[in-house]
Amino acid sequence: MAKQAGVHLTYSESDDEELTKAVLDGDHEAFAGLVARHQRKVLGFCLSMLVNPQTAEDAAQEIFTKAFTALPQFRGGAAFSTWLYRIAYNHCCNIRAKDTRTRQESLDSMAESERDKVLSAQVPGAEPAETDLSAMALGELPAEYRAVLALRLEGESYAAIAAALGTSVDSVKARLRRARAILRIRLRHLLPEDLSKPTEHK
Repeated sequence: MAKQAGVHLTYSESDDEELTKAVLDGDHEAFAGLVARHQRKVLGFCLSMLVNPQTAEDAAQEIFTKAFTALPQFRGGAAFSTWLYRIAYNHCCNIRAKDTRTRQESLDSMAESERDKVLSAQVPGAEPAETDLSAMALGELPAEYRAVLALRLEGESYAAIAAALGTSVDSVKARLRRARAILRIRLRHLLPEDLSKPTEHK
């Protein structure tokens, strides 16, 4: 349980700053409060970045483990959520890069006939379900486009996204426009209505 000025607070009543301070002061159980506050958004971000639900769930757990280990390095210059998203983004990018290398190595080791079968199986003749089409289109976006789209859909401001990804607000806006344009082209009839409307600036 986090404390403030001698008053006991439940984790739900404590904010990120209080919980972070409690963890750094030795109350490691307070980290459960940080997990509870951010778990849904981190999992949603991982799902947007990695598409596969099981991979996303595993990644989210690994991200919180990394955050706990790295917490002494958190200086409070940015919001805890911004710092956490930065860890999440880097971790998801590493997973994507590793998966790409593994897949390429597997294909390289196959005989040509076997490789053709694997590649052709990824483009079946039958029309996939709409959710599969959405996942496929999202999965084809570059990581930096997918990240800004995922964070914006979570309600993060342009400034917060820029801080989390280590870039500028103008770059975030440009990536977001490009991500939406790509999705509109590929999924005109599947794109949610709210994504086709201009987003309110913050």
